[in-house]
Amino acid sequence: MNAARLTTTLTLAPGADAAFCAWQARVTRAATGFPGFLSIEMLPDEAGACGWRIVQQFRAGTDLERWVASAERDRLLEQLAPLCDGAPVDRMAAGPDAGAGVTEVIATVVRPGREADFHGWAETIQAAQGAFPGYMGTYIQAPPSAAQPFWTTLVRFATPAQLDAWLTSDVRRDLIARSQDFVERWESRRLPSSFAGWFPEGPGRLAPAKWKQTAIVLLVLFPVVMLEMRFLGPLLSGLNVAVGTFIGNLISVSLVSWPLAPLAIKALDWWLQAPAGSRRRAEILGGATVAALYALEIALFWR
Repeated sequence: MNAARLTTTLTLAPGADAAFCAWQARVTRAATGFPGFLSIEMLPDEAGACGWRIVQQFRAGTDLERWVASAERDRLLEQLAPLCDGAPVDRMAAGPDAGAGVTEVIATVVRPGREADFHGWAETIQAAQGAFPGYMGTYIQAPPSAAQPFWTTLVRFATPAQLDAWLTSDVRRDLIARSQDFVERWESRRLPSSFAGWFPEGPGRLAPAKWKQTAIVLLVLFPVVMLEMRFLGPLLSGLNVAVGTFIGNLISVSLVSWPLAPLAIKALDWWLQAPAGSRRRAEILGGATVAALYALEIALFWR
């Protein structure tokens, strides 16, 4: 897949946070319904900052060009302009680094023919979570194929407590209840930003950058989640949601903790702990290696 990616950077005007959260929900709904859509991610420079990056990925350059030239996106940019301090800047870019914070990974299966209901509901819940303290952005990925009809959503907050405050809120509980008619099933798991004990520290050895830690965990977690959805999910479908989710989380956490994460860390230690004299070369080769492994995993689970 020769995907195309567009990164839009912007700086919010003072007092525009609430309106920008609502705008994020509208642009997400529009992009997810556009032909060729793969994913959209919104990341602040840091928790509470005014600078944001919006990363949109489409299956091909032609799909992205049609989206960029569409009247729908033009209207959204017109709505965004009064919220910004200066004009937003579009550019082609590689995938964004994962920032600090803690992330909840949510996989959702939408009932056939109810996608429009799901898009409208997703717009509402995204606007609601954006109003909660500590919100640091959302990543949404369309189903890779008809055989794997899972919408993947990553919701990031600055701290576990702030994420839990949103996940356990009455607002979210009511919205989840409203989705039962068009959501067949869903599951979620916590993806923390710091993985104590997995990345050993000591004299002359510092913990890798958080984005590298997240990259490694995503590398080993993704195939586990995909295999669980494909093979374990149907076996657990008859169980209570809490029991089925607990079993799935138990298996995935156990496999990632041992042996997958330690093996990946050992294999990529030359990148995680690049020596100063060859750091630039190691960073380039390591980033390319991880990107190639991501592409291989996606290809393996594409059908």
